Amino acid sequence: MGPALRRKPRAKRGESSQREANDDDAGRRAKKNVRLCCKQIGADRMVTLTYRENMLDRELALKHWKAFCRKIGKHKQFHYVAVIEEQARGALHFHVAVAGRQMYALLRSIWQGILGRGPNGEQMGQVHVRDRHRFGFGVAGAHKIASYIAKYCGKEMQCRALDQKRYFRSRGIVVPEVDVWRVPFCTNMLRAAQVAFQALSGHCMDGLQTWCNNNLSVVYLATAPGLPQAVDDCPF
Repeated sequence: MGPALRRKPRAKRGESSQREANDDDAGRRAKKNVRLCCKQIGADRMVTLTYRENMLDRELALKHWKAFCRKIGKHKQFHYVAVIEEQARGALHFHVAVAGRQMYALLRSIWQGILGRGPNGEQMGQVHVRDRHRFGFGVAGAHKIASYIAKYCGKEMQCRALDQKRYFRSRGIVVPEVDVWRVPFCTNMLRAAQVAFQALSGHCMDGLQTWCNNNLSVVYLATAPGLPQAVDDCPF
């Protein structure tokens, strides 16, 4: 008699929904942290590490990434916030947010050295630098690149399990805290928005991003790091 076949237990509908909800929550937290970390280091440029052939092995790709960070760390202090993207065809590559002009020849040399050459002597990897003009300059550019790179944290990835990391950051980057102020004396959202802008009076408004939700009664303002002392102390 041959071995008995066992039917795999199916996940209950409630368990599946809970897993999806947990994944959504993790994605939102990761996107928030990536945006905050990018702004914390003043990221204004994006470097993309790619493969010549379709890289489908996430664990191998992460080994390449760790080797890249280790080797470049021997030459310069490298502050970054990185995410791994899986394209529709399954190919993987890395988006890396950095601050200031980089030694791009060094980056390419290290990445290509890790991947080696193909059978015909061709380079098996490339480092692309996103044109800074696409994101803009100053605080406005920092907001745009932070939002651009954070969107990949919320994507579903077949190569990633639910408990695996969605982003990577260099040591020493501290996620800034978000100040939350309650304004109970405001009776409508218009008044709340006016009060929020008054609280930031005197602070640089370049590249300011805003978000308002009437259902949650929330006004959100995203500014550059470093609020004036008048704002660090709750003004209400």
